[in-house]
Amino acid sequence: MALNKVNGPDELYIGGVFGVNRTRLVRDHNITHILSVMKYSLNRDDAAFRGIQHLSIDIDDMDDQDMLVHFPRIVRFIHGGLSSAGPSRLQNLAADTPAPPVSPTAQGASASPDSPSGAVLVHCAMGKSRSATAVIAFLLWKYPHRFGKADSATTARDAVARALQWVRETRPIAEPNDGFMRQLEMWWDMGCPADSDDAVEKNPAYQRWLYKREVEDAARIGRAPGWIRFEDEEAQVASDKATGRTDSAAGGTELRCKKCRRVLATAPFLVPHRGRGNTERSDCPHFFIEALSWMRPILEEGALDGRLICPNAKCAASIGRYAWQGFKCSCGEWVAPAFSLQSSKVDKVVAGRKQHGDASAIAERMAALGIRMPPGAAARPTVSEPGVDTDKCKENL
Repeated sequence: MALNKVNGPDELYIGGVFGVNRTRLVRDHNITHILSVMKYSLNRDDAAFRGIQHLSIDIDDMDDQDMLVHFPRIVRFIHGGLSSAGPSRLQNLAADTPAPPVSPTAQGASASPDSPSGAVLVHCAMGKSRSATAVIAFLLWKYPHRFGKADSATTARDAVARALQWVRETRPIAEPNDGFMRQLEMWWDMGCPADSDDAVEKNPAYQRWLYKREVEDAARIGRAPGWIRFEDEEAQVASDKATGRTDSAAGGTELRCKKCRRVLATAPFLVPHRGRGNTERSDCPHFFIEALSWMRPILEEGALDGRLICPNAKCAASIGRYAWQGFKCSCGEWVAPAFSLQSSKVDKVVAGRKQHGDASAIAERMAALGIRMPPGAAARPTVSEPGVDTDKCKENL
């Protein structure tokens, strides 16, 4: 069990530190590259290690360790070792290209004359968690179709479980810790980006995850985070970089202040949550949203929790509350951090439809028909059932 070959055509091996220390094993398997998923230095005085390419990633086997950020570098190193290709070749690789058929029982299968010439050993202390995580990250990247990429019903958890089972066929003790398993699922959901060493670091999903960890760490010691990430501003920056212009927010669900009709959140910034039994609750008294820039004056006061006020200065209605440490919704789910709008204080509407309570839209329509509204009527909104399409009711205005 000191060193095991992963099933398939690749000369990819997984093991513990004892396998690396055995010079004979390294020579017998023609190892050309060694990835140490721990702080480790090769004994370059030993002739067996002098020509070997080595990469050491200093990380502990703990749930809260961030291994995800290292996945692109890990994948690029392993692939470069197996193909004897430099990292630049990865720029032209299509990671979603279907992999050649691999027999589940192909343990120890010999490489064909056209297969890569390098052999890579991935190890940690025991060959159980960190090294298994690194190998799984590589397999998910190289063989996505083997794990159900083309199947829309396949979840990230399913894909990671299949990849782990593949490794366990020859390394039964492989068992990444829970934190690493969640990071592998995120890696899959991201599409396994590996076009550069910092590909994960630049990914918005990773940035949100990293920020959430920082928020949780701050809340754990009873304080608000040192900096605040406003998701609408981040989305705007990403949109500007991608398209060179501001994207329209038209269409989709909106949450509006019931008193003044000010838009508070749109569909991309609603946080889905489920109640007891993992089912959606239409009668939940809360709408959870991301931290948005209109909250800036409130959140920058530095309190751990407090009330959310409508940003319309003429309204200033109390519309919900926030808690950096999170709170348990009445429908049963714990949400952290929590930015909650009270369902009795807001309307959930469909953007693009004129709502019955939209006084400004009514005033504009009547003015277009030459009808003058009574003084003050335009500023007096009326309330209706959320989401009711009243276009037909206004056609005769």
